Amino acid sequence: MGLKHPGNIYFPFVERLGLLLLKFLNANLSTYETAYKDFFYAYGFELLKDLDKNYKFELKGKYGDDETYLKETKKIYNNLKDQLIYVQENIKDAVNYIYNINENEDLRPFTHSQRYAVYLIKRKGKLYSYIKNDEIIADNYSNKYDDLGHISDYDLLKKLKEEGMLISIVNTHKSNDISSVCYAILEELSKIDNYPIKKCQNCGMYFIPNSRLDEIYCDYPKENGKTCREQGAILSYNRRLQEKSAYAEYRKTYQQKFAMVNKNKNDKNLKKEFDNWKKQAKEKIAKLKHGELSEDEVYEWILRNK
Repeated sequence: MGLKHPGNIYFPFVERLGLLLLKFLNANLSTYETAYKDFFYAYGFELLKDLDKNYKFELKGKYGDDETYLKETKKIYNNLKDQLIYVQENIKDAVNYIYNINENEDLRPFTHSQRYAVYLIKRKGKLYSYIKNDEIIADNYSNKYDDLGHISDYDLLKKLKEEGMLISIVNTHKSNDISSVCYAILEELSKIDNYPIKKCQNCGMYFIPNSRLDEIYCDYPKENGKTCREQGAILSYNRRLQEKSAYAEYRKTYQQKFAMVNKNKNDKNLKKEFDNWKKQAKEKIAKLKHGELSEDEVYEWILRNK
């Protein structure tokens, strides 16, 4: 829905760490339309300037109309499509290894940063060469003068000690090469073990969990308006009901007892017994969900109290 101008030094935008990398990994790059919809609408085509040294292009800051802009960018896409898909496959290969997407038992004991180091040392794929077009602008404490230079030595020391303040040093990466940008993001992400990249077990898209590290479904909204996490919870619940489990037995027993009470509406003792059973059963199921009781314990209780 319309064109978006990419952020730059004068009009920057801030987004969650790793989002550009995730969008690139998940983008359908097979056609101009899908590549634009999934990725380039947000980040622009300038990221392809250094992808191929034999193909150079310049984009204007403004175009007279959308049709001209689309025509120019489609030409860029067509010339660089094969290299673009090649880079995406290499980045996917690196991510799959570093975050053990395929659940290789040999990799399980090691951290993301350890796998990242080994991946680069062994130079698997072409990832190691992607640093070539990355200009790193180093940060240092002298650069903090504008923000902190007006504070006296003693007050600044006191502030650091009492507030547990940390003056972070963050280097700036400058590049027109999508491969180098993804490389830089992946390097930063690999240092944070509690910020993993995963692959959704429902749609297969790469994602970073928002709350729990053991999440298996992404939060990307689908065409029906629901996320995979929402759909996955429903699927998991229905699957449990279909299996011979405490959940299935609880549901079946509940329906049987409810039907009996409904059939004998004048039997107050039967209704009282059902209400008492229902209360206890719900407590057991709640404890099962929170890991306080095992599946077998709840299953056996329901069988004993039918």
